[in-house]
Amino acid sequence: MDDSLLVSLRRYRPREGRDSLEDYITEIFAWLLRNSREVADTFLETVMARVPEADRIALPNADQDITWDTQTPYPGARLDMLAQWPGGALLFEHKVHAPLSAEQVNKYRDLAASEFPGRAARVIVVSANTGQHRPEAHGCLCWEDVYELLRERHETLTAPTDQFHIASFLALLKHEGLHPAAPISHQAVAFYPLAWRFPEQLAAALTPLAREEWPLMERYEGRGPTTRWGRLGFELIPAGGPLNWMPGLFVGVILDGRDHLVHKRHTDQVMLNVILDFSVKLHDLYPGLSTYQRLVHQLQERTPHKGWRFYDHLEDSPANRHHPLYLETPLLEVLRGTTTMEEQRDAIRRAVRDAIDLLQQDNALKALTDEVRQKAALLTEA
Repeated sequence: MDDSLLVSLRRYRPREGRDSLEDYITEIFAWLLRNSREVADTFLETVMARVPEADRIALPNADQDITWDTQTPYPGARLDMLAQWPGGALLFEHKVHAPLSAEQVNKYRDLAASEFPGRAARVIVVSANTGQHRPEAHGCLCWEDVYELLRERHETLTAPTDQFHIASFLALLKHEGLHPAAPISHQAVAFYPLAWRFPEQLAAALTPLAREEWPLMERYEGRGPTTRWGRLGFELIPAGGPLNWMPGLFVGVILDGRDHLVHKRHTDQVMLNVILDFSVKLHDLYPGLSTYQRLVHQLQERTPHKGWRFYDHLEDSPANRHHPLYLETPLLEVLRGTTTMEEQRDAIRRAVRDAIDLLQQDNALKALTDEVRQKAALLTEA
């Protein structure tokens, strides 16, 4: 590595109103990228893998130089880090603990479109956790991803100086909790004073919604909200049925996914879910019904839709036949821009209505419920 890290940091000036840790980490990381083409190429490959295929750009050839600049001023913005090479540019926004707004990312996108003639430019977010990611960016990753790629690269290095510098930066990321989550996560410790009341606050938002008349084609009874089976929310149960869940609808969040066998999914964000639940007496019956298969096929074809994605638990092993079908969307995205409890309740209401619309397209949910009701009546009579 041919440049002095201390000289590079000597040029660093903390900016008022900014988290100095973000700029400090940026300066050191940019120095590493500037002085190791091997690390830079590995990082760019990792970044581009996080960009949707339609938005990807060609990475530099081995004989093309890459520049790595920090705190670069542009009209109305200052870029945390900027990578440029013939034909391409990446505009980086780095976050540690601070939130990131859509307006900030959109400003970067405007710059990417207007300030880099002759180059395809993309906006990339690097943050402490996925909750800070923004869909407006072309690609997002976490500092723990940077940690992992540097750790893997460190193991292959032979030059003692290179080993020392990368080991030092890894130690900094680890010290700041920006490495893969420890058993006691630094992020969890930092936010627990605010987060411990989350279940109580969410229950308060959901309570009136459980009693509402939802736009369903038949009558459902609202129950809850309750916390059980690792989930917090309310249930909508078909009225007058021989069984409760044929299917029932659950609306809420999963706080502990072990009961539902989904604890390895969404480990770093809270999802708002609409889940179809089936009574145990129906477990051998419903997967083979044509109406069930039609609903599954329809949801596969018509999602993503308004932020909702579809997950079929029966495709996993072990499958959970109690709770097979999920519509899910990040709760944080649903609540963005809200400031009062009523605004948050309205945002959840609108999102859930969109999910219900998905389930009811072409009468798919009603057809399934009608068929299951007939089969359940025969089961209970036997």
